[in-house]
Amino acid sequence: MATTYEVRFQTVDPDRRAEYVKMYKQAIQEIKLAGCRGGLILCSENDPGGVLVLLEWESKEHHLRWRGTPPHTRFRAAVEDWQTKPSTGGYYLAEAI
Repeated sequence: MATTYEVRFQTVDPDRRAEYVKMYKQAIQEIKLAGCRGGLILCSENDPGGVLVLLEWESKEHHLRWRGTPPHTRFRAAVEDWQTKPSTGGYYLAEAI
């Protein structure tokens, strides 16, 4: 069975990226109660403002159920002002190679 990943491409102020990563890691912790198994936050070497977040979910439905909950609202409030433009991305199914 394929694993569901939420992939988010984000842009932040390059001078604040390290702070953003630290804050994001703290703000995201409640997500684990909603069916997120963990993830990675990747910082681009080529784009100093580029950040990629990769979250592993039990299913897409687990993520959709989390949206709009009080923990999700707190998380969004914590990260929104740090991003210099809206994030993009979506859901991906992963299989081992």
